[in-house]
Formats: sequence, C-alpha cells, structure tokens
Amino acid sequence: MKKTDAEWLNQMGEKILPLVRKYRALLIVLLAGVLLLASGGLFGGRPEPQAAAAAGTEAAEEEGFSLPAFEADLNDKLAAIEGVGRVELMLSLDQTEEAVYAVNTRQTNSDAGGQSFESDLTVVSDGSYGETPVTVKNLLPTFRGAVVLCDGADDAGVRLAVTQAVSTVCGIGSDKVTVLKMAVGS
Repeated sequence: MKKTDAEWLNQMGEKILPLVRKYRALLIVLLAGVLLLASGGLFGGRPEPQAAAAAGTEAAEEEGFSLPAFEADLNDKLAAIEGVGRVELMLSLDQTEEAVYAVNTRQTNSDAGGQSFESDLTVVSDGSYGETPVTVKNLLPTFRGAVVLCDGADDAGVRLAVTQAVSTVCGIGSDKVTVLKMAVGS
C-alpha cells in the first residue's frame, strides 16, 4: 500500500516536532547565524562611502604619524581662529615615532650555576614568504617647540589664543611656542 504525500508529511512532523521543541534555542541561534551570513552586505559588509573615507583616514593615522599632515591640519585649525588671518606653522620634534615590538625571552641555566637569557623578535607569518614583527605599541613623537607666523600676531589676544591652541594640541608648554607677525609680502 502506497502512502500519500499528506500521510508522509504528517508522519515526519510527528517525528520532528519533539526534536524542534527540545532544541528550539539552538535552532534559533543557528538560524540567526545563517541569516547573518546570507545577508552579507546588509549588516556590515561594504561600508558607506563616507564611512569608507573615514576608515581610510583612521587607517592612515594608525599606520604612522605624518608631520606634514599634522602641521597642515593644525594650520587649518589655527587659520579658523578669529583675527589670525594667514598662518604658517613649523613644528620641531624632540623624538620621532617609535614602534615597540614583542620579544620572546628564554632563561637557561648552565652547569656552573649561572643563568643566561636569550631573546628573539616575535614574528607573524603572512602565509607566503613574508614575516611581520608583532607590534606591542607605537610611541607617538614628542614635540620640542613651535613657531607660528600669522597676520594677527600684533594683537595680544590672538597671540594668546594661538599659543594656547598649539600648546594644547602638541602637549608642550606655552614657553615653547613662539607667535610672530607674518611679513606683508610673504
């Protein structure tokens, strides 16, 4: 005797329904995972153009410090201060950017009772022929001083505002910031 499709579905439902009830939470999590994988670009696949541009800027900042870019950005900010006019900025560095890398250190005991230490750089293979050292932290450069040339330097209020802005952004004392009047032909 041949079963009809309806009878077969009814019989399968009776077998599967208890399992679905028992493992309902696991099935919900599994279904949510499948939906997230299937949705791809909807939940964080490709970023919006503005987000991509911002991420590119952040990636450039993470890759390394650029003194010319920093000076240009600070120059633009200083020019926006009321009364400053044209502005040119020069920063001097006391210490440049430095990367601190992870090191493996091993202690060995010799027969004579002495101890020695061996260390080597920790590296990560990129899967082909290259290896990259593991960076623990990046130390940003420290500034030594700043010279600012601007049109509004003859006004004490402008000099004070520019000095405070540069001092705050660069983390240097106001005695290390010099604000001078820009020459007319410059």
